[in-house]
Amino acid sequence: MDANAAYASGVSSVAAGSRAVELLPEKTGRLGTRTPIGPRLAFVIDSTPAMRTIDATLLEVHGFSVEAFETLDDAIRACRERVPDVVVMEPRAAGADALDALVRWHHGVAPAEPPVVWCTTVTPSAEHLARGPELALRGVVIKPFRLEALAALVVRVVRNDEREARLRQRGVDLRRHGGTLPPESARAWLGVESELAEAHARPLSVVTVAASSDEVSRAVRSVIRNVDLVALLGEGTVAVLLPDVDAEGAAVVTQRVRSAVSGMEPDPPQVAAVTRQPGEAAESLLQRALAR
Repeated sequence: MDANAAYASGVSSVAAGSRAVELLPEKTGRLGTRTPIGPRLAFVIDSTPAMRTIDATLLEVHGFSVEAFETLDDAIRACRERVPDVVVMEPRAAGADALDALVRWHHGVAPAEPPVVWCTTVTPSAEHLARGPELALRGVVIKPFRLEALAALVVRVVRNDEREARLRQRGVDLRRHGGTLPPESARAWLGVESELAEAHARPLSVVTVAASSDEVSRAVRSVIRNVDLVALLGEGTVAVLLPDVDAEGAAVVTQRVRSAVSGMEPDPPQVAAVTRQPGEAAESLLQRALAR
């Protein structure tokens, strides 16, 4: 099974309400932000010295402090003293099945649960993508990979983890919504992401579709990544929430969505995008999105 086929089967196998795993390469991928993450700790687990060096160097360039380990057991012991913000793992480094290695890691570091990114030659199966989210798997990069892709994915995973933690403090658990947020949760999400964007000079965009039927939602889902959030901003408006995506990136997503809904009868819904301006509050961004 190639990577795109695995991605497609993984989307269908992930149950509603569970988190999705971002798989690279995939047909609707994007590199995303190039800005450093800031002070964070990453563990790298790989039995190959050269890969440990490559992974560590890529992450250090993006602001991570990195500790590298040859074996899974060494990393588990270290995690008992200091919990990393993210783990980049070659799941076969432990000499076991990829999923078995993830289970060992999960149970070995409990109750800590840092997000995990696989960097591997193994194309994940539908079972990996279905069970992985329960074990903190958030992303997979398949070797060989573009060097900038690994760091960009790890940064996204860490930022998503931070966003989810802030949302839980506001009573919003993304796992309960199956990837589609109701209006109040969408407002909370925009509030959290606006705060993060303002604090870290990160872009934020929203692509809106002026319709909210099941047909529209399915069409939108067919042309975006499985990890992208779809939200209901209000009656008659579906939106794709795009953290770390600037106006240029939002234009690409807009075109994909517009093509997906162009054949709907009797009138194709209008599709537009807004990108957060410096200093703009979440409510202002929301109002601009609804007015498009």
